[in-house]
Amino acid sequence: MTRKSNERASFERAIEALRMEAEPSPESLMALSDLSDERLALWRTVWTALSADRRASLIEQLRELAEEDIEADFRPLFRFGLTDPDERVRLASVEGLFEDEHPSLIPMLIALLRDDPSQTVRAAAAESLGRFVYSGEMDRLSDARRSQVYAALMRALLTSPEDSIVRRRALESLAYVSNEEVDLQIREAYHSENDLLRLSAIVAMGRSNNRAYCEIVRSELHSVSPAVRRRAAEASGELEDEEAVPALAQLLDDPDDEVRFAALDALALIGGSEAEKLLRAAADSDDEALAEYAEQALEEFEFWHGEMDFPMALFDEEDLKPKPIRRQDQTRS
Repeated sequence: MTRKSNERASFERAIEALRMEAEPSPESLMALSDLSDERLALWRTVWTALSADRRASLIEQLRELAEEDIEADFRPLFRFGLTDPDERVRLASVEGLFEDEHPSLIPMLIALLRDDPSQTVRAAAAESLGRFVYSGEMDRLSDARRSQVYAALMRALLTSPEDSIVRRRALESLAYVSNEEVDLQIREAYHSENDLLRLSAIVAMGRSNNRAYCEIVRSELHSVSPAVRRRAAEASGELEDEEAVPALAQLLDDPDDEVRFAALDALALIGGSEAEKLLRAAADSDDEALAEYAEQALEEFEFWHGEMDFPMALFDEEDLKPKPIRRQDQTRS
């Protein structure tokens, strides 16, 4: 049997499994990757006939597989899922498109941000638009698209209630833009009485690349709130604030694992001899979890600050930097 015949047979088995409501294996789901127009049309016909619970379960499995396997390409399926009647399907579809940076996705995300009845989906759309804000700042979007994204997020920020997750995600996504309007919104959010909005302001400060925020962020490294300490540590790393190293060193003994891991990540980004010393000491720790994470942080440190075996001039510095939005994280505050 030829490779083409094998692919056709695998696709037909996957479609039959969907129709029979059988539990699909990861192998059968991979047959839905990179579909031709003809197969995509057949998939849509079968998909729309499934129950809402079945669609929600399958799209979540596809989302997880897309994260685990870089060869998987379910983008057409996720894009179709953006208009699904079920909130769970729309949310998983937004999350599944985390690496889709084609500008044609922008109007779809803006439509969700503006019109979706689910606050959770609107928030996911606002978060997902953040990577396009970043692309715009890197001159990878047309001026028209850049303005379109900015206007949609700013509208969501200004019209959403203070305690809304949509407002928080819109602020975090807009933070990549360096202008007075965004700076004003970040500072107003930081001085809000809403703790979660203040937390998003700290996230935004880190993303802003504005070192004027360093002193504020450093002060939050001593917060009584683990969530604030964690976000402040992350922001210190993004701002590459060398003066934060002593406070980050203290956070390596924090009772909260996520805070300690964030401090290690920050030290890896900031660099310098003291940061390296702290990372190596953590890697030798008797705390197995801390030591393992410190080893990973050391690898990142070496990548950014160690000697390279190839000329860095061959690469665009911005392309080498970690993606601003590595994954969707709907569980975070």
